[in-house]
Amino acid sequence: MTSPIPLTILSGFLGAGKTTLLNRILNGDHGIRIAVLVNDFGAINIDAQLVVGVEGGQMINLANGCICCTIRGDLLRETLNLVERPDPPEYILVETSGVSDPVSVAQTFQLPELRDKIHLDGIITVMDAEQFGHLEGKNAYLAYEQLTVADIVVINKIDLVTPEALQRLRREWLYPTARILEAKYGDVPLELLLGVGHYSPERIAARKAHDVHVHEQGDQPEGAHEPPDHPDHADHSLVFESWHWQCSEPLSLKALQKATKGLPPTVFRAKGILWLEDMPDQQAILHLVGTRVTLTTGPKWGDQKPGSQLVIIGTPQGFKAEELTVRFEKCRASHQSRSIADLVLGSALTWFRGKDK
Repeated sequence: MTSPIPLTILSGFLGAGKTTLLNRILNGDHGIRIAVLVNDFGAINIDAQLVVGVEGGQMINLANGCICCTIRGDLLRETLNLVERPDPPEYILVETSGVSDPVSVAQTFQLPELRDKIHLDGIITVMDAEQFGHLEGKNAYLAYEQLTVADIVVINKIDLVTPEALQRLRREWLYPTARILEAKYGDVPLELLLGVGHYSPERIAARKAHDVHVHEQGDQPEGAHEPPDHPDHADHSLVFESWHWQCSEPLSLKALQKATKGLPPTVFRAKGILWLEDMPDQQAILHLVGTRVTLTTGPKWGDQKPGSQLVIIGTPQGFKAEELTVRFEKCRASHQSRSIADLVLGSALTWFRGKDK
């Protein structure tokens, strides 16, 4: 009988910095053979492509659904495949999608098939110090619920807020028993995250799993996930939609900036690996979280065929796939006058949404 493999769930709302923290862990000096399961509910798993430092076969891509609901069976099956390998990993990390309910994910590892093979070490929730306090409605509700079941809360992006705002965030949103770590770019000492045994089954047992619906724009008829007229249902039915776009031509940076600035407020998150005319030899990594848009340089395309992949996530109201397609099709460089940007390796461009100009 082999010992159960420790497993940590990495949770947090859209754009909090889970993949950044995951990369910090994977590339840390710990000597642990780690397997990773990365979930994104869109048809394209951008996060899985941004994970670095995992040996071949040690990363599992879980796309096209949320592991807390629609593809929970995939999570169970892939975890079993990992632990039953002749040379199983020494540790497993599960990065959930930004709208996953960590309670449902944790309950998966309590099923009879996994109970004796997996030891749930902890739930880490990453919190965006800049954007968390601006969340509203269902976004705020789910983000807070992700915090309440965490054993460790990593307040990320503290460099983007004032000390006063950070203290207000801790005072208004974090419960007293949370173990809180503050970070820039997910930089947290690994000994505080792995193998710490902070998982609290009592906290999980005391809370109901939430009914989170996520689907690709156009896959469901209009109103398919509208909650019934019941006073309690809105608290447990959370609806999110995603849209994806791919392009085999280079894009104009100037047009891309215009397109992202004018996105509707129902869009909270966008992420993409892009091919820019302004920087043709290297990938450009785009992250939109709330009102902030950041573009950084990624690796060279090398033998990989250049192209753009973009995923947008939001709530259904005002979230129109046709309008998004038209908006980003205009970003093709062939539709724009050429304008070279001052973007070099290691640099980043940041702009803010609000005006479509």
